[in-house]
Amino acid sequence: MDQSMWTVPALASFLGKPVSWVYDNHEKQAIPSFRVGQQLRFWPSEIKTWLEDNCREQEAA
Repeated sequence: MDQSMWTVPALASFLGKPVSWVYDNHEKQAIPSFRVGQQLRFWPSEIKTWLEDNCREQEAA
């Protein structure tokens, strides 16, 4: 991939959430992440796909 992975603070900034929210919810919300040593990292393209798939309001049937 030609883009850098995001750190927790970068993802928090992108989402408009506190850093603590990312740590508390990355497993609960199944946010796609990788561990690099003890640190979490995120591919921006995977985060954008996750948002599209999981965070849109469902249209009424």
